[in-house]
Amino acid sequence: MSDKERLRNKLQAILILIKAFMKDSSMTYIEGSSEIVESGAYEWLPLTPGQALDQAEICKQYTVILQETTHLKLDGELLKQFNESGERVLSFLRQDSIVWQSTGPEVYEEIVRELDAQLELSQSI
Repeated sequence: MSDKERLRNKLQAILILIKAFMKDSSMTYIEGSSEIVESGAYEWLPLTPGQALDQAEICKQYTVILQETTHLKLDGELLKQFNESGERVLSFLRQDSIVWQSTGPEVYEEIVRELDAQLELSQSI
């Protein structure tokens, strides 16, 4: 199995965990944000203790995938783009910043787009 196939399999496997986690994640509208951004901005609501454990495990697994991938044969600019995409996904998973999406499933779709971009960038492997 090639490095690219292994990466694809790992990302597909973690997407299953991410989908379940995001399905149960909630956010709230930031009052007045639609005056600045058309659809408004949202902040994450606190996680339950069980969700926090799931979050920590998913972040840990995804970080391992990123670490395993960055040593592969990505050139400087591709590696930079890959790392930036990885940081965006981690920010969604850590729920440490405001988002433009109003639901967990919408955030999940954005994560899917980021992981697709990472797979595209990994075509250079």
